[in-house]
Amino acid sequence: MDKLIIYRREVMTNINKLLAVLIVVFGLLFIGCEEDPSGPDQPGTVEGIVTHLDTGAEIIGAIINDGTSDVAISGAGGTYSFEIEAGTYTFTCTAEGYNLQVMADVEVDAGESTIINFQLEPINIILINSNIIGNVTWTNNNIYLIDGEILIHSVLTIEPGTLIKFKDGANWVIQGAAGGLIIAEGSTLQPIVFTSWHDDEHGGDTNGNGDATEPVRGDWDDINIHGDNNSSIFDYCEFYYGGGYYDNYVLFLDPNTAVSITNCTIAHNQGEEGALNAYAAGSGTIIQNNIFYDNIWPLNINANFNLDDSNIFHDPDTRSDINDHNGILVEGDFDGQITWSETEVPYVLQEGEYLIPAGNSLTCAPGVMLKLDDGVDLWINGTINVEGTLAEPVIFTSYKDDTVGGDTNNDDTITSPNPGDWDYIMIQGINNSSSFNYTKFYYGGGYYDGYTIYLDVDTSVNVTSCSFIYNTGSDEPVLDASLAGANTTIIGNVFYNNVKPLLINGSISLDSSNTFHNLENPSQSNIKNGIFVSSSFDIVGNISWEETEVPFVLSAELQIDTSNSLTLADDVILKFDGGSIWYQGDNLINFDGSGVWFTSYKDDEHGGDTNGDAGNTVPADGDWNGIYNAGANPEYWEIWDNILYDEFHR
Repeated sequence: MDKLIIYRREVMTNINKLLAVLIVVFGLLFIGCEEDPSGPDQPGTVEGIVTHLDTGAEIIGAIINDGTSDVAISGAGGTYSFEIEAGTYTFTCTAEGYNLQVMADVEVDAGESTIINFQLEPINIILINSNIIGNVTWTNNNIYLIDGEILIHSVLTIEPGTLIKFKDGANWVIQGAAGGLIIAEGSTLQPIVFTSWHDDEHGGDTNGNGDATEPVRGDWDDINIHGDNNSSIFDYCEFYYGGGYYDNYVLFLDPNTAVSITNCTIAHNQGEEGALNAYAAGSGTIIQNNIFYDNIWPLNINANFNLDDSNIFHDPDTRSDINDHNGILVEGDFDGQITWSETEVPYVLQEGEYLIPAGNSLTCAPGVMLKLDDGVDLWINGTINVEGTLAEPVIFTSYKDDTVGGDTNNDDTITSPNPGDWDYIMIQGINNSSSFNYTKFYYGGGYYDGYTIYLDVDTSVNVTSCSFIYNTGSDEPVLDASLAGANTTIIGNVFYNNVKPLLINGSISLDSSNTFHNLENPSQSNIKNGIFVSSSFDIVGNISWEETEVPFVLSAELQIDTSNSLTLADDVILKFDGGSIWYQGDNLINFDGSGVWFTSYKDDEHGGDTNGDAGNTVPADGDWNGIYNAGANPEYWEIWDNILYDEFHR
């Protein structure tokens, strides 16, 4: 019995020892599972002190930025502290009256403290009131205060972060012929700023009047850049509150200059002629990746240089903050192979007549908008290639059209667009192979209530997948191909809310792909909804007419001579406003096809109210001459059952 008790005690002792070991093991495991206070998910701390570089005095109110946003402000004793996720940062520090200091590639470790002490360099104010003669570099530890008109006859290099303020009415003239050149290359963190001396946000209260004045548009005048091929550079620059000289511009590029303006911000300026006025600039001009907002007109260009889609015409921080006239003014004729790609705002043509001479071209990228003012026309002796897409069509419309590109004329709803607001596009030149693909044309045809597009003698233009809406086309149809060449292509277009939609000649075949009503509202068609055939051409070649939605309308004698033919698809209707067809007996093909009719222009029963008079006229025998078989011997007038209201066979 005693042995059994001793054995049981030993077993219990061993069990207790085992339990103790297990408790220790599980305890260690539990401790190992606790969160490491210095783990990768924990923030790091950045702290330090901000002092004056020369005196060591603490600076209160300095702003520390992590490269994307402000994260701290120095307090009592110039100290600051903040937490931030672990990573690599570029920190900056600035305070009123001091230069920006940059600390790049700073490693912040999780759960650790990183010490960064900033020593800020004070800014000096240097008054500039005389011309610049010798080459000079302006540094970012100064504010340069411009007083009066300053002529620059040499190379002025401006360091990143430099601040230049202009007194009221002050301006620069860069005299390229005398060697004047500006090299102003800032950076994302340290832009070069050109602003008003009333602007306390940049460099503090430079005019020393507290908050008695605020900066406004036009406080200072402008920067004029002169000289052939002047290759001045403005990169990462900011231009504020200029344009005071007759409210015209803040930057003017003189004839034949080749200035590069990139990554700049142009805001709060006047600009009746464009805050950046490059209307006379040379072909080497570069305007890319700039931001324009809160100007009158942001930009004025000519047609000597390309413009891509990189510029922005609103405040990136406030999308609704745009320009008064949010568009790109265009002046002058085209010179070179020009491409327009900007899609945020329209190109605005106001000058009257624009010319693309032979050997020159304009290409419009998908999504481009062109607004044309009253009486504007575009003459294409060179080439125009307008390549929209279904999702991003190119649009030609009225300057008053607020539904495209917004209220560009900045009159709220005082004016509205109407047919004939602008004139036309005239395409000339034998075998001119210009093209319009997925292009929309609104409110054209102002020249004698005529065409919106005119294809001149023997052109070979491609017009496909386009829309012609709210144009005039009363005297001559909206798309006038009356003299166009045999290689003209008119396929897949939509016409509605015009007077007359289309005019062709006898050398052009036409399939059934075009539409003569609004696809979303079929009741919207054209007033005189037909395809009009020119009286100047006979049938030339083996031509086929297949359109059945609307009739073909002839107003004069149409000859189909030997070796030529006209083939009609089933259900094609030909209406005659006078005139006749003369054929050779075998070259008017499918004249007796199902649904084919030859009838009067006044006949509303066949093909609808083509003459657009709402039934005020009725058809009668003798409305047109008839169909004459000139190949028979003897010749005679046909008496087919599908001939109605002619003169000779009834």
